[in-house]
Amino acid sequence: MNRRTRRALVNRVIGELRLAPTATYQEAARRVCELMGQHLGKHVEVRFAPLPDARLTGVSALLANGNYLVICADSPRWYHRLQILLHEFAHLMLGHQPVTLTKSESLRRLAPNLLPDMARYVACRTAFNDHEERAAEELADELLDAITDQRSFDDPGMPGHVRRIVSSFSTDHEAAHDVYI
Repeated sequence: MNRRTRRALVNRVIGELRLAPTATYQEAARRVCELMGQHLGKHVEVRFAPLPDARLTGVSALLANGNYLVICADSPRWYHRLQILLHEFAHLMLGHQPVTLTKSESLRRLAPNLLPDMARYVACRTAFNDHEERAAEELADELLDAITDQRSFDDPGMPGHVRRIVSSFSTDHEAAHDVYI
């Protein structure tokens, strides 16, 4: 995807998100979940959970029952959680296909003692080449920049890069660990 097309996609998604300038990163994550469900036309369940493999921050799968499951690393900062969620959303927006799990695979792989294996399986890192991962990360970064640039802080003249640094220290992470859409 070229730069102009990606910028148009970012603008479209930001328009669809309809975030208030005072929206927290947690509110932005909830809205991304809702938008994900709208784009998929499916029930989306997003869980923020500890992932034992530090190299893995998020995974997505289409379950046999038609639901879409996204597991994101349970970071203490909603800014980081939103970044991971946006990466998974970017795969969807770029047309990358999720792994589909059968009912028996879903039950077995969602068991807590199998979480590391499930995460590697669902993430299917070998199925996504570096180009797809890089494209998803670039789109997610631009989406996060656009969301952050819309947020309001006490100083409206504060440059975007400074707002992002300040907002990364935000403590809007008091809510529950699971988001259900």
